[in-house]
Amino acid sequence: MIENKDKLLSLYIHWPYCASKCPYCDFNSHVNEAFDVKQWIKSYTNQLLEMNEQLLHHNVSFNNLNAVFFGGGTPSLMPLEIIDSILRTASNLFGFEENVEISLEANPSSYEKEKFNNLKEVGINRISIGVQSLNDENLKFLGRHHSSLDAQLAVDHAMKTFNNVSVDLIYAFYGQKLLHWTNELEVFLRKNDLQHLSLYQLTIENGTRFHTDYKKGLLNVIDTDHAADFYEKSNEILNDYNFLKYEVSNYAKNGFECKHNKNYWKSENWIGIGPGAYGRLWSSKQNIKRVEYQNYKNPKTWLSKNIHKSEFENINFFNDETSDIDTLTMGLRLYEGIETFKLFDKSIIEGHTFKKLQNKKILKVKNDMLKVEENYMIKLDSIIDFLFNH
Repeated sequence: MIENKDKLLSLYIHWPYCASKCPYCDFNSHVNEAFDVKQWIKSYTNQLLEMNEQLLHHNVSFNNLNAVFFGGGTPSLMPLEIIDSILRTASNLFGFEENVEISLEANPSSYEKEKFNNLKEVGINRISIGVQSLNDENLKFLGRHHSSLDAQLAVDHAMKTFNNVSVDLIYAFYGQKLLHWTNELEVFLRKNDLQHLSLYQLTIENGTRFHTDYKKGLLNVIDTDHAADFYEKSNEILNDYNFLKYEVSNYAKNGFECKHNKNYWKSENWIGIGPGAYGRLWSSKQNIKRVEYQNYKNPKTWLSKNIHKSEFENINFFNDETSDIDTLTMGLRLYEGIETFKLFDKSIIEGHTFKKLQNKKILKVKNDMLKVEENYMIKLDSIIDFLFNH
C-alpha cells in the first residue's frame, strides 16, 4: 500500500454553464439555461454527503480540506446562494485547514467583476481570471466577448479585492507575432502585481469549433519550433518578474502555487462534484488502491441522478499499472517531479527505456524524485509517450 504521507484532500466543484461556448474549449461547458437553485444545492449537497461516506468506507486519511476549487464552465456565474451552501456543507463535513485556498474561475465581464466583493464575503480567497489574450484582435479570434480594457478593469478590481489573483492566457497560435506577444506580456506584468499566471499554448482539441475549422482547412496551426520559441521567451520574461515555473504551463510567485492543481498533479486525494467532475482517492481497504469517481456530464442528467441521492456514472478501481501511468503522466508535469514512492512498480525507472532517457539527460532521479530536465519540458508529451510505449 502506498502511504499517503501528506494526508492532503481537496474539493473540486464543476459549474457547467457559460454565457457562450468558446471555439477552442473542450471542457464540459454548456450555454446558460434556466435552472432551479434549490435543486442544484440539493444535488451538490447529496454528492458531498456521499463522498463523506466514501472517505469513511475507504478509510482515507486526511487533515481537513487544504483546497477548494470552483471550475467550469464559468463558476463566477453561479448564484452566490449555491457557492455559500457548498462551502458551509464542505466545512461541516470535512473541515477546512487554517490556510485553506478557496479558488474560483471568473471571466472579465462587468457582471462578474461586480460580484468579486460578494464572492470574497462568502469565502472565496483566490480568483482566477480568464483574460486569455491581451489585445482585442486576438480576443475576437478566440471568440471572447470582453475587450482588453474589460480585462484590465477586472484585474484591477480583483487585485483590490483578493490577496491571491491568477490570470489565464492563451498564446502561440498561427499568425501571432512573437515580438508582439512578448511586448504585451511585459507591459501586462509590469502593470499588474499578480501572484499566479497560467500560460497555455493554443491546441486544437477534438469536438471544438476550431477542430472543425482545422479539418476544413480554414485554420492553420503554428510550427512546433516557433511554438518552442514562444515558450522559451515567455519563461525568460516570467523569470525576470520573479515567477517560479512550477508546472509546464503554470507560474507562481513564491508560496502561491495553486494547491488544488498540485494535489492532482501529485496524485493526492481530491473529491469532484458537479456535472463531468471526477475525483480520486487512495483507499486503505484491502486489495483496493486508487479509486476514481466519474460524474455524468450532461447537466440535466447529473441533476436527475443526484437530486434524491448521489449516483456516479462510473466508479473505477485502478490496477497498479494504470495507477503508475496516471501518477507519472500527471507528476512529470511538475518541475519538482514526482516522488518515486508513489509508484507501485519501480521497474519502470529501472528499465531500458528509462535508462535511455536518463543517459540523454532527459529524465533524472534525485533524492527519490523523478523529473524531466527543465530544457526538455516543452517536449513533455513526446517523452511520456516514449516512456510508456517503447
